[in-house]
Amino acid sequence: MRFLRCVHAEFLLVLPRLTRTRLGMVLLSLGATLVWLSAHGLDPLAAILQAGALGAIVAAVEIVGPEDDRAAFATALTHPTTSIAVATGRCISIVLPAAALALGCAVAVGRHFGTALAGLATAAAVGGCAMAVVLLLGNTAALALFLFMTVAGTIAPERLVALAQPGVVRLTAASALELGPALWHYRDIATGDLDALVHALAWSGLGILLASALITRRIHR
Repeated sequence: MRFLRCVHAEFLLVLPRLTRTRLGMVLLSLGATLVWLSAHGLDPLAAILQAGALGAIVAAVEIVGPEDDRAAFATALTHPTTSIAVATGRCISIVLPAAALALGCAVAVGRHFGTALAGLATAAAVGGCAMAVVLLLGNTAALALFLFMTVAGTIAPERLVALAQPGVVRLTAASALELGPALWHYRDIATGDLDALVHALAWSGLGILLASALITRRIHR
């Protein structure tokens, strides 16, 4: 029960961040852009997946990226809580607005339940990954992740490897797409692929565990 109270305390960060910072406006702008693109040729499912992924990265930057927030971890752990509870609460704070954005895009483009679930799973997977990336490498790495998801996130790795001369960079990108949170893989959730759903949930959980370890390491440095 104490764990849930601690998670809830961290989760309460999401509302003031949405209303008092640029996070809310950025997410609304991102959603409007993706809906517009889906009406002008972008695959609607790709738009929903991008909403979940890009929304999660933006939220991670705002919720765990500022230096004040990182400094607050030490204060938080002086209370009866744990780093895993802090990381879980922060992850929920990141995933919830991204999931709402994906759901809003699904409704706007008129897609069915399966595509909405794919967007929610994508938000959870990328949210966990982005939280760990931001805590470890900072906001610059989040920008790189944002661009990677935008440009290559929906491309199957086989398409990169099949090139006549893929090169080291393309092979590295293909490996990242195969192992990491992959929008091309999460498309299959819309058609009921449980393996893809488990992959997304596993990345969300892994992100929480990595973030917990990073928070602990930061405090004891």
